[in-house]
Amino acid sequence: MEPLRIKAKKDSPEIILDPQSGNFTIVGVSHPENVTSFYEPVLKWLAQFKLEIQKNGSQSVKPINFRLFFKYINSASFKYMITLFQHMQEIFEMGVPIQIVWNYEPGDEDMAESGCELIEYSGIKAPSVCEVCNDPI
Repeated sequence: MEPLRIKAKKDSPEIILDPQSGNFTIVGVSHPENVTSFYEPVLKWLAQFKLEIQKNGSQSVKPINFRLFFKYINSASFKYMITLFQHMQEIFEMGVPIQIVWNYEPGDEDMAESGCELIEYSGIKAPSVCEVCNDPI
């Protein structure tokens, strides 16, 4: 399956979902004018990815390292992150190893708390961690 690549803009994050490498990243600011039109292609890609796993088996998929690093995320985007995490939980339940890393800038306790809340609210059971990161790349 082809990777999904969405370039960052001033109000939306860079998104890379690359099943060949196993690296899934969302990095930047997330307050797009139309959050639905921005995140729906991501959810559609994940739905297709799940179909590929069902068709080919979880052994055909590399372990996923899913890294998120937001400088800012609005409440509408946060709701989409919960849905996205629920998709990741379904992929995890299909037998694909997943590690979730929520990064935040040093001293940004609000973003640290947001990451922990997201993991809790989404119900994801994959191994996950919230940790400081000085380098967003």
